[in-house]
Amino acid sequence: MMNRKLIVGLAVVLGVTQCHKKDTPSTPLVSPIVSDTTSYPIGYDTVLTPTWNDFVNAVIFVESSGRDSVVGDNGKAVGCLQIHPIMVREVNRKLKKWNAPYTYTLEDRYSRAKSIEMFNIISEEYHCCEGYTFMEYAEIVARRWNGGGRGERKSATLPYWEKIHAHLDASMK
Repeated sequence: MMNRKLIVGLAVVLGVTQCHKKDTPSTPLVSPIVSDTTSYPIGYDTVLTPTWNDFVNAVIFVESSGRDSVVGDNGKAVGCLQIHPIMVREVNRKLKKWNAPYTYTLEDRYSRAKSIEMFNIISEEYHCCEGYTFMEYAEIVARRWNGGGRGERKSATLPYWEKIHAHLDASMK
């Protein structure tokens, strides 16, 4: 039986990539899409590529163990994605720039759906990743979510990414 990392590597070589394009939306953006999120048969093994929803669920699990009412970081981080007030302000700044007819409140952090919308809005703004594989893009998003705008450059965010990656690997088995 082939090693799982080798299989995932082969899937990347076979073209499991996503393309990140910037739009100027008037509504929340749709998350990045992998060219095919089904499976790629290789011998007797099958590789499942995580979807954007799998990735978001992994971040939620790492951030809050899936609980919507969690309060952390001395009361500053709230909800399933542990969103700080500054993140709500940043999302609203982007929405204003896009002339969106709505904004988010601090209370919206307790809503799983609204928290995921805010996560998607922040994630869509990363212009770094044209041509990256889904997992490369997911790593950048996760490490920036954890460590700020240059989070992928900070070694302190690697353990965070490793937790998310491990959760994704486990959910794909």
